Amino acid sequence: MTPHSSDEARHPHWRLTALMALAAIVYWSLFAVFPRLLWSVGVHEYRWWFLDSYALLASNDAMSAGLNPYLPNPLDYFHRPHVYPHWWLHLRDLGLTRADVTWVSLALIGGWLVAVGSRLRPREPRQLLFYLALLCSSPVLLAVNRANNDLVIFILFTPLVPALLDPRQWVRYAAILLIVVATALKYYPAVAALLVLVAAPARELRWRVALVAGLLALVAYDLAPELHLFGRIAPHPDGLMTFGATEAFTWFGWTGAGPKLLTLALGAGAWLWWWRSPRLAGWTPRAEQQVDWLHFVLGAVLLTGCFFAGTNYGYRWIFALWLAPLLWSLPADAAAPAAVRRLARVTRALLLAAVWLDALDCFVLNRFVGAATWPTLNLWADRLFRAEQPLVWAFFVCLLAFLAHFTRTGLRALAGR
Repeated sequence: MTPHSSDEARHPHWRLTALMALAAIVYWSLFAVFPRLLWSVGVHEYRWWFLDSYALLASNDAMSAGLNPYLPNPLDYFHRPHVYPHWWLHLRDLGLTRADVTWVSLALIGGWLVAVGSRLRPREPRQLLFYLALLCSSPVLLAVNRANNDLVIFILFTPLVPALLDPRQWVRYAAILLIVVATALKYYPAVAALLVLVAAPARELRWRVALVAGLLALVAYDLAPELHLFGRIAPHPDGLMTFGATEAFTWFGWTGAGPKLLTLALGAGAWLWWWRSPRLAGWTPRAEQQVDWLHFVLGAVLLTGCFFAGTNYGYRWIFALWLAPLLWSLPADAAAPAAVRRLARVTRALLLAAVWLDALDCFVLNRFVGAATWPTLNLWADRLFRAEQPLVWAFFVCLLAFLAHFTRTGLRALAGR
């Protein structure tokens, strides 16, 4: 065997992984070269790339200039105030300013793409196409276009599952710090604490739960004043390229606490129904599926937590990339019960619909620019967006099925059963 063929035998899928990354880079680059194409796939073209990285660096520059970053910032393109925890305001201590936005953003996107490649390793052309359908979707393009700091959370969580599965106990405990740091940066990663229920002796699980609860309580105490402020200054996303449980009810003009309470009740009801359902009760992911399964749980809990907490910009769909390996393999797994395979198949189809329907709507609506007035186009866009909501809800109900199964198993282990 030649050295070349020996290397290929050790790494049989690296070529498809490299092809996947290259195809995604070429696709995103087309929009950098021809920015007006962004409109056709639902991404707003603001003349500048990396707007979210720029906003963070502008907030740091405001601090250095003696300005209050939590007020409208004259150093930002759109005078946006700082809407993230104060930990981001230490970027200036690294010597970073707005002048560094391009290389910082490209380094962030490059690091994130490496993290994606460590998880998405296609073994055949069809799997490659499935992964590319997610990587080239408009929500992911939005994250890349804006160099959003959710990419940082993705990178931070990349070693989480391997650390939780490490044979060394101290590494498993150290994994909790990743959840704590991510929460201190963006609040919502706190829901990833569910992952501490990964199978382990009951005594260790109890220590994990106590440790993560205590550390997150300290983070909550530290961030409490900002959480109150965040509610007043944070942007309120709406319409295409967003997602959230309450969006299904805004069609009727129903706002305020009512729809939020209803969606939480519906989510809890769906969770309880899956908890009591026998459909997944007898299924345990095989040992070789464990890494894919836990990454699936991580992506699912982050997306589901965001979905029920409020309305989110579409770039948060990047966490759906962690769902992809299991959703590809599970429908064809003869060892899994038929009900599990069907659920995985439906979830996969709904995921593709959820990340592409907004782009399809925008592509169609753009054909009528000039032929219809802007108020008419906005009305059509709103109606199309509302029509998507049952499919989006169906997707998250499917995720609740898997999360209920994981939680039930973890709590039994926690109780020593």
